[in-house]
Amino acid sequence: MARCEKLEAILRAQYELEYAEPEDVPEQLHRLHELLDQVIAGTSLTRMELLSNLRDRYKAYKRAQLLAEARRRSV
Repeated sequence: MARCEKLEAILRAQYELEYAEPEDVPEQLHRLHELLDQVIAGTSLTRMELLSNLRDRYKAYKRAQLLAEARRRSV
């Protein structure tokens, strides 16, 4: 998986975790942690540091997803 694909997968996993049904949260959290661990392997970064560094990108991703969802509903 290329770096951009990993970034996209992390953003998607973070979004899916945020909007997951309560019973799906543990599975979604596990998925996000696995993706984060793949990216930080061999570095001194922590999961929290990586998520902090991606905060602005996640906000833009979330906004785009919510707008796309609103467009789908209005069609």
